[in-house]
Amino acid sequence: MKEKLEQQRTAQALYGQANDLTASAVSHYHRLVVSATLVDGSVEESQLRAELKSHLLVLADTILMQSAALFEVHLTHVRQQQPSPARDQELASQLDALKQVLSQRLPIMEYIQVAGYLNGALAQLQQPIAEADAPAEAAAPDAPLARLMASYLSLLLAGKSAQAIELVVEKARRGTDVGDLYEQVLLPAQSEVGQRWHRGELNVAQEHYCTAAAEQAIASLRQYRKPAPATGHRFLATTLAGDLHVLPVRVVAELLEADGWTPFYLGGNMPLASVWQAAVDYQVDLLVLGASMSHHVGSVRDLLAARPYVQAATQVRVLVGGPPFNADPDLWRVVGADACAPNARAAVEAARQLVGQP
Repeated sequence: MKEKLEQQRTAQALYGQANDLTASAVSHYHRLVVSATLVDGSVEESQLRAELKSHLLVLADTILMQSAALFEVHLTHVRQQQPSPARDQELASQLDALKQVLSQRLPIMEYIQVAGYLNGALAQLQQPIAEADAPAEAAAPDAPLARLMASYLSLLLAGKSAQAIELVVEKARRGTDVGDLYEQVLLPAQSEVGQRWHRGELNVAQEHYCTAAAEQAIASLRQYRKPAPATGHRFLATTLAGDLHVLPVRVVAELLEADGWTPFYLGGNMPLASVWQAAVDYQVDLLVLGASMSHHVGSVRDLLAARPYVQAATQVRVLVGGPPFNADPDLWRVVGADACAPNARAAVEAARQLVGQP
């Protein structure tokens, strides 16, 4: 109990002083990196400030939830945006700057705890970005539909979305399972689009174009699903405020609907205050939440912490998923969920178990 209170106190100190700590870390960073603006791959001042604050807030979540994997996922995501030794060196300097500031601001026992996570992150930067760090939706080269995924993506990037969608739909016409097309074509392609956008290889318009095409493809594939009889169960699916990466949650919603559930898919970026109200209004049995990045997990935790105080929602089961939960197999319990699933098909099985459906 004492240890948990100390963790909460440390995390609250980081949350509450985030702006001040970030400003100090910027100053320390410039002392560490001479002529930082001349370093290949270095960031602008505003981006530096944003990145340091992001590190700090995810660090606070990491401490509060005792999940080293949470910070590891965050750091991997940042590294993938601009992979290079120079960028890793720059990130190491950012983390060293944070260590220096926190060593001066936190009591020694609290700092020791924080330093442990930051030292782990610094060690991570000494290693290449491993294949295991690739997004869960990334296609395996030997996946049965890998060639189709590559062709679909090539057409999208060439500005031929209608042809790309038709390529996928034609496979469904010929009997390929729609769930396989979701998980082996659309999601991996969108994951690759996201990675290329983060690396600066695609602009915002191109990323939105590809996302819109994926949404259209999902809509076009609906007629080829093989729906199960209605179960009488109802679900609500969404991501929370700030999380715009909704395609994986949309796929889970499609598969649950095909499994006989009544759907209430809200899209993404939902304000926390609206989620439980919607769950009550729609009288759902299950709430499906996605978290695409480490800094979204805190919102999931905050939402679920309110569940006991929403009288009509106490019986609603909660299923979570996303890269942070895949990285830490115990994180779903920490945030207060009832189950976690690593992918869309597993989400359907987990949902059945939560409501006692065979």
